[in-house]
Amino acid sequence: MEVGTGGEIANAAWPSVGAEALGAEVRELILSEENLGREEWPELVNRLEPWGALPAEIEALRWEGSNLILETETLSYTCEVVRFPSSGMRARARSGDEHVDWPVGGLSMDGHDVLMVWPHEKNLVHADEVLRKHISSGDLESAEEVLRRCGFALGSAHEALAGVWQGPPNSKSWNSLIAKMEEGIDSRTLWRAPFKPGMGTILSFGRVPIRSFSESPNGRIRIRPTSPGLVDAVAKSKRIEWPAARDLASLLHDLGVVLHGKVDENTSSRLRASVIDGWISVQGRSRTSGAEPGRALQIVGGGLAIWEYEQALSNNLPSEATRPDRKRYSAGVLGRVPSIQRRLFTIRIFSLLSILGLMGGMACLAMGTFNQAQLTQLVGAGGLLFSLGMRVLYLTTAPRPESVFN
Repeated sequence: MEVGTGGEIANAAWPSVGAEALGAEVRELILSEENLGREEWPELVNRLEPWGALPAEIEALRWEGSNLILETETLSYTCEVVRFPSSGMRARARSGDEHVDWPVGGLSMDGHDVLMVWPHEKNLVHADEVLRKHISSGDLESAEEVLRRCGFALGSAHEALAGVWQGPPNSKSWNSLIAKMEEGIDSRTLWRAPFKPGMGTILSFGRVPIRSFSESPNGRIRIRPTSPGLVDAVAKSKRIEWPAARDLASLLHDLGVVLHGKVDENTSSRLRASVIDGWISVQGRSRTSGAEPGRALQIVGGGLAIWEYEQALSNNLPSEATRPDRKRYSAGVLGRVPSIQRRLFTIRIFSLLSILGLMGGMACLAMGTFNQAQLTQLVGAGGLLFSLGMRVLYLTTAPRPESVFN
């Protein structure tokens, strides 16, 4: 496919445009009811790279929102159009995790998915619909259970994906991309993180809205992968992979949009904690590069909060088509960042004092081996106690992952 003048891609069956976003070249597909019908379908399949159980011949084609419904003589399929092609689902499907509703086929272009296909399920019940009903009826325990199961499904999928491929942390590129997004929305908040524990990369999903979760016929919560967003396409063009924590942050950010204005902050924290508890409860540490999963999410060292911040930035990019309710919630998250940074500055002082107390206490005790003066030993013991106290303050004053932005 050749890029024509004005960024248009010369392909009548699959029109698209090339554009620059966040310092990278990306491709945006423009497919709608006007340029794709039943007659154009065979040509589309012939031009691109079909894989899996993709029907080449169809009886009917109709649109349901942004999705396609294909009808054959015996079966019907749901197809999701990938607006920003940037990844291949077949590599992820090698993990074979039973908590993921993998596509049965699709269309690729230059190795990137442009269409993903599932058998059509007419009575599919999404987790966000169930959650809204529980919240409206005041049944918070049932809402917590749904979210806990969603978190567990995501953690299980991450553990399986980490078994397929793992990569090293990429903090320099992550911070660079976050800086580009801050520039893109002219943000007054600047946040850089060292990304200490549990930040190795995996073949992550990208966007994980709560609507992507549903219950299978055998009663298991499963994830149906969604198409990547603009930032995912930019990252792929720059060879940037993501940690598992980013997918979890995507789910929590979407949950925040669902809960915004419907529950108070304490209830929101309680429901967010259910997702995190479910994710942490999955056995194994491959998804966090050997770190204890709960520790990998703590705000000190980046953790989960930096990725929720990244989600809020991406939802406010001018080139990203984001619903107004998501933009409002994301703007609220960004507005709380300065107070979070002030709190982080304070707890880092506790950490520094803890280190100084430990060093001073050890020095005094070492001196006490040569000088038996009781005062020296008392000062050394006092220094160690002071260090311990500052360490406890450091660990207890940091906001918990579920309540950072509440």
